[in-house]
Amino acid sequence: MQPFACHLAAMRRMFPHHCQLSSSGYIPDKREWIDREFATLNFSFILSGAGEYHFDGRVQPVIAPCVITQWPGEPVRYGPSETWEEWFLIYDPACVPELKRLGFARRERPLWHMRDDVQAREALEEMDGLRQHVQQRGAADRIDRLAENLLLASLLAQAHPAQDPRDRAIRRLRRQVEEEYLVDHDFAALARSAGFSPATFRRRWSRLVGVSPRRFVQEMRLRKACRMLVESELSVGEIAAGLRFRDPLYFSRLFSRTVGISATEYRSRYRMPASGAMGW
Repeated sequence: MQPFACHLAAMRRMFPHHCQLSSSGYIPDKREWIDREFATLNFSFILSGAGEYHFDGRVQPVIAPCVITQWPGEPVRYGPSETWEEWFLIYDPACVPELKRLGFARRERPLWHMRDDVQAREALEEMDGLRQHVQQRGAADRIDRLAENLLLASLLAQAHPAQDPRDRAIRRLRRQVEEEYLVDHDFAALARSAGFSPATFRRRWSRLVGVSPRRFVQEMRLRKACRMLVESELSVGEIAAGLRFRDPLYFSRLFSRTVGISATEYRSRYRMPASGAMGW
């Protein structure tokens, strides 16, 4: 994904609330260190890479995936050891009381780690799509809610930082599999390439990610299937084939078992009507 900046402070909301996002941005390979005070309350999602975070007299290691915060009027210093991948959310100081009330902003918790970056990356992809059409009716509202939901998801998925280099290796492999989820990976070969025996790889992967490697790929493909059902005109069979399910009947059974309804019913239930039909 290319770097972007999305400025929303002046955008009209159809359904305004107390946590309106002022701006957001994505930096795929940040190299510089930041040493300053901000006038805003910011949440920086570090999706890959590592570095340090200095705040309130403490120095904390940054090990992706995690979230670091910058508070209005508070000096902060942070940056990567080499490079890191960052997606930031910026809120006006007027939002601080509501963000505190919701439990999203706590000065005694300036940094937290996440078990994985899957939800953050899915939200980032959605944000990228919305910001390209930010002038459309309701787009800014959807971005506000997307950011709020992401903060909630990151806190619900808190984890201890992975200091063990073997865990960092698993995270790197997971990122590779995420990017190549349509590849039929030989996980035994992938394990050996990172210095693991297949059994050790499966055990450590399942502990860190929560599901087996094959299940992880399967779930990524099914999430993509859900989006394609809603956003495309492709048939269920075409979607199954495009996602490397060789047997469309197996895909249909798996989809129903995992999602709880059939692919056809999912499309019927969640597809948005054309904008012209809404009178927009």
